[in-house]
Amino acid sequence: MPKISIIMCTYNRAQFLSRSIESILSQTFTDFEFIVVINGSTDSSEIICNKYAEQDSRIRLIPITENRGAPVGRNKGLEVASCEFITIVDDDDCCEPQMLEFLWGLATKYNADIAMCGSWNDFSSRKEPYFIFDDLLILDKVQGLDELLKREKYNVAPPTKLFRKTLFDGIHFKENVIVDDIHIIYKIFAKANIVVVQGKPLYSFTKHGSNMTSFIQTDVLSPRILNEYLSAFRQRTEYLCKNVPGITSRVRYSEWSYMISMCQKIKQYNNTDCSETYEFMVKTLHENYSELIENPFITEMEKTQLKGM
Repeated sequence: MPKISIIMCTYNRAQFLSRSIESILSQTFTDFEFIVVINGSTDSSEIICNKYAEQDSRIRLIPITENRGAPVGRNKGLEVASCEFITIVDDDDCCEPQMLEFLWGLATKYNADIAMCGSWNDFSSRKEPYFIFDDLLILDKVQGLDELLKREKYNVAPPTKLFRKTLFDGIHFKENVIVDDIHIIYKIFAKANIVVVQGKPLYSFTKHGSNMTSFIQTDVLSPRILNEYLSAFRQRTEYLCKNVPGITSRVRYSEWSYMISMCQKIKQYNNTDCSETYEFMVKTLHENYSELIENPFITEMEKTQLKGM
């Protein structure tokens, strides 16, 4: 039985796919199964996957006839994964050859449920550091969630993370959403007793116009995206306050802090499409003003911005 299940869901990424697959097959840690879910691709992606599967028996191809979104593919990958640990990679990104060995070493040395490394944002003409740091952090459940909510050492993106597979028992990626990881990863961290992270850059996120989250890099906000985030963060607050009470102050602040930042962005760029959502956020912030202004995590800038609403 191999030790790690690698899950990649691919849809019409032929131009990046060979590079991504080869970055997995060239890993110094070789004891893995590589599950590639072909999510209804209409380009040459399936031909590329078949070519590599013929060359390497560790590859398991899972074809889906119709593209129903990345969450469906990821859930299918989780369903068939057979190893103690899993990692999820994207079909347009690259892993350094030592990534799996590094993550496996962290997980086994510290008996961690989640192990993480750092990464780069690759814009083709330049690379920007993305959660790169030297410190080794060994965190308990509350500390791990605290860092997740702060987003200073890591965020919810599944790549760069090695998960104990049992963390996903009873939890699936939410389907029919724009961004799936914001709905699920906090639940995974809420089940992890030990989280270990060291920001060695061993993964590269390839940035291009067709990224699912390319909207994050722009000044454009759509009501649909904004409302999905607000709904997900409301559910996150309720879930974590109930299941991990020690994180209550941080998670409540994180939800409100996001609203403050989005209100500022809407005003700055005069985004009239989001005016209704803006009014909802302002109303919510005013209703919780007393608690928010006394929250230990609120910044002086946020206090000033809040008073100006």
